Amino acid sequence: MDRRTALLAFAFLVSLVATLGSLYYSEVRLFLPCELCWYQRIFMYPQALLLFLALWRADYGIWPYSLALSLVGGSISLLHLAEQKIPGFAPLACKPPVPCSVEYIPQFPIPLQALIAFSLIASSMLLLARQGKR
Repeated sequence: MDRRTALLAFAFLVSLVATLGSLYYSEVRLFLPCELCWYQRIFMYPQALLLFLALWRADYGIWPYSLALSLVGGSISLLHLAEQKIPGFAPLACKPPVPCSVEYIPQFPIPLQALIAFSLIASSMLLLARQGKR
């Protein structure tokens, strides 16, 4: 497996784990997602499918699309994490039934998990882009 394929496979696995983890939290653990959680899902879920297809077809040109999705999704994760961890920081008021400040897992907040996943995918896509220029 060459380096570009490995980067694409890694990004796909990260997106798949993040997608399945999010579904586990909502469908098995019955955590109700807040509004910002939904927005993060909007930017993660398609990546599992897109990165799988790119891996299957060896389409390394996926990087700008995945990078864009990851940067926007990661920004939302960062905003969500700030809303949970910084007292009085609430630029967006989440609508009921679940406020965005709710922490289901205080030791390892869900927005931090999403931020890590988006960062790993974005880093992989930047490295993939760099590999393509060589």
